[in-house]
Amino acid sequence: MRCVYTSYAELYTKHKRTIKPLTNMLKTMAEDFYNDEVSGYAISDIAHPPNDILIDDVVLNTMSDIDRIMAYHPVEEPIHYKYAAYLGFWWVRGKPFLCKQYTYPEQQKLDMRFRDLCTSLNEVFITRFILNAVLTKKTKDTCVNRDKGFDYKDLQDSLQYFLKYRHYTAQNLELFLKGLATCSLKR
Repeated sequence: MRCVYTSYAELYTKHKRTIKPLTNMLKTMAEDFYNDEVSGYAISDIAHPPNDILIDDVVLNTMSDIDRIMAYHPVEEPIHYKYAAYLGFWWVRGKPFLCKQYTYPEQQKLDMRFRDLCTSLNEVFITRFILNAVLTKKTKDTCVNRDKGFDYKDLQDSLQYFLKYRHYTAQNLELFLKGLATCSLKR
């Protein structure tokens, strides 16, 4: 059974050294994303600023899950895959970005990129975060499709699609992310 916190004060005290920097980093990255462009569209033109309350909730839900894992498993400090997976899971559920467009601007009525971006702002943002968190230079250079190099764009598109349309748990996402670092075995 999942622990229920009536107050996050104990959780915050216990994990303050993780929660505060993680929250600040996510808020900074969300603000940078808000001021960025995707597919030729300024995010600030189509979305409200990131919701700080919902970002706090994402981090607290993530840390609540990780605290529970640490209590029942012999894990002192979870690895970065676990943090990335749980943050991704809770970000997509919390949706700190909200599209502010309620109708199509005349020039975008038939532009499917515009519609897709409006409906997947959170998935686009968290995909960037997740891939940045789990892909190391070693992974990019040596593990994924050695002959052609790392196809980041294909992986990014696949992960965004997965986050938007598939049913998954944080544990499924963690296993997928660990698989990104797996090199094929030579026999």
